[in-house]
Amino acid sequence: MKTVGIITEYNPLHNGHLYHIQKTKELSKCDCLVCVMSGNFTQRGEPAIFDKFSRTKMALKNGVDLVVELPFILTVQNADQFALASVSILDYLHVDEIYFGSESGSIEKLKEFGQILQSDTYNKRITHYLDKGLSYPTSSDNAFHDVSDFSGFDMPNNILGVQYLLAKKRLNSSIKFHTIKRLKAGYYSDIISGTTIQSATSIRKLIFEDKPYNQYMPKKAFDLIKNKSGVFYNDFLPQLRLLVARESAVDLEKIIGFDEGLENRLKAIKEFESVSDLINQVISRRYTNSKIKRLLAMLLINVKKTDLTTKKSPYVRILGMNQIGQAYLNQIKKEIEVPLIARVTENIHPYLDIELRVSKLYSLVSKKSIFDQEFKPLIIE
Repeated sequence: MKTVGIITEYNPLHNGHLYHIQKTKELSKCDCLVCVMSGNFTQRGEPAIFDKFSRTKMALKNGVDLVVELPFILTVQNADQFALASVSILDYLHVDEIYFGSESGSIEKLKEFGQILQSDTYNKRITHYLDKGLSYPTSSDNAFHDVSDFSGFDMPNNILGVQYLLAKKRLNSSIKFHTIKRLKAGYYSDIISGTTIQSATSIRKLIFEDKPYNQYMPKKAFDLIKNKSGVFYNDFLPQLRLLVARESAVDLEKIIGFDEGLENRLKAIKEFESVSDLINQVISRRYTNSKIKRLLAMLLINVKKTDLTTKKSPYVRILGMNQIGQAYLNQIKKEIEVPLIARVTENIHPYLDIELRVSKLYSLVSKKSIFDQEFKPLIIE
């Protein structure tokens, strides 16, 4: 059985994602499509607009055979850590190939990007810009342009694609990688007229503004959430106000993401009207928007630096599957090197206990108890 993996967030699943699924199956001619998906928070530190169980159903109804979860503590990280953890799960599951979207559409170009990132010259230039007080992403961009004439390195999906390829090396994996060129809408694009393929960012904006967005999603995905309210960072404003006021700088410094004096910068803020207002008061040349969102997510869940004990996923947690996915798991389950978790209870692993805390928090702002769903049987399509 040929098996292919994809790494996703489906925040929410839209027509561009459906194209990726369909194109992956067409090009690979796979028998089974496995999806590693972030949970109730995304890589950039934002709450997912719809809960992970709804998004799992979206995936299964639109061509995915098996959905497994990327743990929160490994999701809300920089691109290199996110990529390493995601590829590690697909490696445990013995997928033959991974297909990912990129602005480049060229594996060879992304491999060249990766070689530059590993060069001494590039890393010396990064240090040069960091010493000037610039953020790591800005320093990285500047350093790359200092040593290369290539364009497109700093595009979001190219960045992730390069990190997937570097993760393959770090894991000494035999998985083959392929990339599919993204169509039309970029990650940060606003609504583009004349096409039903739009960015997830623009669709989330429509949901926030209570404007129609159904034409940009597959019907089988839209029908699952058409009567649901989206979850946004401002829904957690009361909790953030309490934590910023209550936690000491010493306690904040123990949380993942709080370094280089960020705890003192946060404690200096006396009031904020929204999460965006809070972020804007913390952000600087050194601290990016995504970094601040990630540390706020870690603060909300109270995830400490000592909690991060491994950068590879220590288990494979199944969120849902169909008969094809089930048949594949039955075929390989004895070969998986880490625990395969189908039924959740407390105290299985500290990372999974963190996941339960995330769902408790998410349940506070959702109109249904996501926490209770953690303990229910698998989603089977």
